[in-house]
Amino acid sequence: RLGGLLGYGAEGATAPMGGAVAGFCKAYDIEQSLRSDGQGPLVKVVDFEINRKTAVPADQLIAETLSDPGVVEVGYYQDNRYTITLSEQPAVDGQPGMELTNDTLFLVTGAAGGITSEIVADLAAASQGMFYLLDLVEAPSSDDPAINLFRSDRDSLKKQLIAEARARGERPTPVEIDKQMAAVERSEAALRAVEAVQQAGGKAFYRALNLLDSEAVAAVVDEIRQEYGRIDVFVHAGGLLVDRTLPDKEPAQFDLVFDVKANGFFNIMHAAQDMPLGAAVSFSSVAGRFGNNGQSDYSAANDLLCKLTSNMRRWRPDTKAIAIDWTAWGEIGMAARGSVPTVMKALGIDMLPPESGVPTVRRELVTGGFNGEV
Repeated sequence: RLGGLLGYGAEGATAPMGGAVAGFCKAYDIEQSLRSDGQGPLVKVVDFEINRKTAVPADQLIAETLSDPGVVEVGYYQDNRYTITLSEQPAVDGQPGMELTNDTLFLVTGAAGGITSEIVADLAAASQGMFYLLDLVEAPSSDDPAINLFRSDRDSLKKQLIAEARARGERPTPVEIDKQMAAVERSEAALRAVEAVQQAGGKAFYRALNLLDSEAVAAVVDEIRQEYGRIDVFVHAGGLLVDRTLPDKEPAQFDLVFDVKANGFFNIMHAAQDMPLGAAVSFSSVAGRFGNNGQSDYSAANDLLCKLTSNMRRWRPDTKAIAIDWTAWGEIGMAARGSVPTVMKALGIDMLPPESGVPTVRRELVTGGFNGEV
């Protein structure tokens, strides 16, 4: 019941929770298509207008079951049948975009991510604005020896972590050391975001919290409300991956991946419901648009964010709401490590160069009046 046009109509999605179902189904369809026995079921998402009665949708659901198995997303709107395609359009659309200045107040989740840190630096350089940076990572210190060693010599830091573990009588495994390295990397990215804002002449306020803690989120939003009375740009970049197909995925893992994106967004928006909000930029993924193997939770959460973004035309019409379906980034971010670049190359898929990806958020904010999914 997204409205019959799967959330892409001019009026926006009518019942956006259906986006979570759509994202899940697209990932499930891919998982089932890869079954070794070749006996995967037919999977479809069928969308209807919200005022439809029961009999007609029932007939159309039966018809979709019996025909056209190659289409995963189908909508029925005013007696026509629709699916989704891509449309390439210029970012400059002739409409006025936002102006980013030193008075612009940014609220950013997932600020300790490598990609987010670079995007914050880009926005800070363009605006010299004020940034509230939120992440689970504790507030980083510029004199942290682990961060400084990470920046100067990562191999030496790895050797030091191994030596420290052995000195404690432990037998460190590569997985454990990699986990510790990743923690230092996130702390370094958080510090880099703070430093970038300060070096650009802006103000940085770093707050360590769990996006699933609604009271902690509300406290930060209350701080912004009392000090500034508004949020000019909300960037929801918080998220994580636990890639496993459904038979191997624990419910708690599914909940965590889904909730950080979905409940994190809800907690911010709920806490700020009485405040002016200039723009809301959600970090979605091609996994939300197309589905991806082992990412049913991630696909569901991302497509939900897209449909919520569409739905905001109904209850936040003055907010510039954008959802960006990122592909895998090269050089920085989760996908730049391990075997992912090799796999992507073998599949013939180009990874997103940082020099192309980093300016995207700023471009979407300032070059036109577009609202919706990119």
